[in-house]
Order: sequence, then C-alpha cells, then structure tokens
Amino acid sequence: MDVRDALPEEYPQLWQLFYETIHSVNAREYSPEQLDAWAPAEIEMSRWEARMASIHPFVAIEEHEIAGFCDVQPDGLIDMFFVHHQWQRRGVGRMLFAEIERRAEAMKLTSLHSHVSLTARSFFEAHGFSVEEPQQVTINGQTLSNFLMRRSLN
Repeated sequence: MDVRDALPEEYPQLWQLFYETIHSVNAREYSPEQLDAWAPAEIEMSRWEARMASIHPFVAIEEHEIAGFCDVQPDGLIDMFFVHHQWQRRGVGRMLFAEIERRAEAMKLTSLHSHVSLTARSFFEAHGFSVEEPQQVTINGQTLSNFLMRRSLN
C-alpha cells in the first residue's frame, strides 16, 4: 500500500468514497435523513473540489484503487478521515494514521484534533485520542452527534 498526496483529478473519486463510506459504514449510528444531510446524493462538484484543494488530502492506494483519504492541517485538525467501506479493517486506517503522524512531526505539531463521528470514535481512541467534548452539529437541517477528540503528540 502506498500513501501519497491526492491529485486534483482524483477529487471526484474522493467524493464517491466519502459518499459511499458515510452511507454504508455510518448507517449503523445515523438515520437515513442524517446520512443524506451529511453526504447528499447530489452536490456541486466545484465546491467539493475547492474544499479538497484547500485541505490538501492524501490517499492510500491499494491495488490501483483509492482505499482511503485524510488530511492534517497546520493547526493539527484532521478535517477528513475516510476509509472506503470495502477496505475497512484491512490496515488502511493504520497506514493513513502513520502518515498523519509523519506529517504532524514535520510540521512540529504538539497535538492533533478532529470532529469524530459516533462510528469512528473507537478507532480514534485506539490511536491515542480522547474525547474532549460531545457535540451536536447541524448539517443541512439535520442534527448529528459527534465528538471533538484530541491527542497530544508530546
């Protein structure tokens, strides 16, 4: 498995991975209405592409497919962390976290934080994150529960 920066022409694939993952993996903890609000069937692709360009995601490639993607921002925020539903529990998340740690070290970050779904909480805890506070966020008229989680890098 390789990890590298995402290419702009891959941003539509990242949307598809985002959409499919939310609607399959996160369906255990969120209602269909919440999933549709979080990842609607139709989006303005130019807005998604602009968002991806602003966060500079990196991808895990396995068997010539994008198996997952994530990012880490200069303030330590992990804005996106998604592993395709067909690649769950196969080491993709672990590989992406190793890359986050490498990049965080290069940026001299002292901590990482993320807004973590109910589904991903245990995964983030397994990687040393703790819940700082439970949150209720409203997306497209739907309220979803998640957690602000943080990990010290000292």
